[in-house]
Amino acid sequence: MKESRSLFIDVRGLKYHLRTWGDAGAPRLFMLHGFQDVSASWQFTVDALQRDWYVIAPDWRGYGLTEWSKAGSYWSLDLVADLDVVLG
Repeated sequence: MKESRSLFIDVRGLKYHLRTWGDAGAPRLFMLHGFQDVSASWQFTVDALQRDWYVIAPDWRGYGLTEWSKAGSYWSLDLVADLDVVLG
């Protein structure tokens, strides 16, 4: 099993958790979980990858180790805006 690391960044006023696997110098691969899931759900997929990647998987707002929205906003557009910050 490949070991993951946790990073925390500020995303639009929320403490966002990113789980990463691999060497930061490798090509980046972003993995985004769906409803009722978390970044750690990608562990089996990461273990099955056939080449070296730097995998970055965020926990969406209110999921996993990422803070809940103080405004209670979980609209799709909020997630897209959060992703824009994460990718930036």
